[in-house]
Amino acid sequence: MKALRYEGQNKVVFTELPVPVVSDGEVLVAVEVCGLCGSDILKIDSDLKGRDVPLGHEVAGRIELVGPGVKGFKVGDRVVVAHHVPCGDCHYCRKSSPSMCREFKQTNLDPGGFAEYVRVSARHVENVMFKLPTKVQYSQGALTEPLACVLRNIRRVDLREGDTAVVVGLGFIGLLTTLALMKKGVTVVGLDTDPARVKQASKLGLEHGYTGRENRTEAVISQLTTGRGADVLIVTAGPASLIPSRLTWVRDGGIVNLFAGFAKQPPAQLDLDQLYHREISVLTSYSPALEDLKEAHRMIVAGEVDLSPFTKSTFPLDGLDEALRQVRGRETVKAMIIPRKYGAAH
Repeated sequence: MKALRYEGQNKVVFTELPVPVVSDGEVLVAVEVCGLCGSDILKIDSDLKGRDVPLGHEVAGRIELVGPGVKGFKVGDRVVVAHHVPCGDCHYCRKSSPSMCREFKQTNLDPGGFAEYVRVSARHVENVMFKLPTKVQYSQGALTEPLACVLRNIRRVDLREGDTAVVVGLGFIGLLTTLALMKKGVTVVGLDTDPARVKQASKLGLEHGYTGRENRTEAVISQLTTGRGADVLIVTAGPASLIPSRLTWVRDGGIVNLFAGFAKQPPAQLDLDQLYHREISVLTSYSPALEDLKEAHRMIVAGEVDLSPFTKSTFPLDGLDEALRQVRGRETVKAMIIPRKYGAAH
């Protein structure tokens, strides 16, 4: 089968690999679509040579083979599958921190979603594989995992109808967060230095979108909250050095929410005395729990969220370089890889 294989920093090769063999409880999925995630780009940009580096985890496809003992799935089923599975029994899982489970990152799809086929382990089949009705396009189904990441983050910061949130960064995750918050009745102020991203957010229904050059952000937040400040500042992108100066946007007792990685950036210096006296919490969220995957799948199947704006930029498996160029150049907000040359309509 054709696949992409990581061979070192900024070196991903289009190659031939054996089709994985399935065992008891496992299935082989023919990958129809796999989203290119920011974490994939981070891996590609990093020197991880000598390590097993699976690429691609936002997977949707159809079952090609079913191993002995599989229940509830059959050959031909359209499915979505997540890449990590927590154990459910350890201290982290019992404390509602499944993404910190030591087994969580040890589980993965074989060899990763940037391939014509992936082997789905028995634990994945049992916990994180879901059927996709024919009415739902593969490309939208493939976004189940990132939507679940957003849902868990919103759940952790406990935003509710009538609350106010500032979303910094209107890339894919920022826009997806904005959509999910607006659906909950949260007032959102969105910020991105790129006017095109602000315009895209406005097309999705965001009323208060700014680049920061308007010098109105703080005044708008104050007006929307009668001077309190936002309940949550959600940082999905941008330099870490800007976060300390944005504490004034957050109300007393509010939350600074880090919903992005800050690799290769200098550490930010936060005023701990201000955090203490104003009771501002710093809260992060990294990956979804099983309940969030189930809810994201339900929402997509029910048509409660329109993900079509994020599925239009598609690239063949051997077109990863162009996909990376467009994402890095901010020409597209989301790239979708189509591993199978003659796959179904997307």
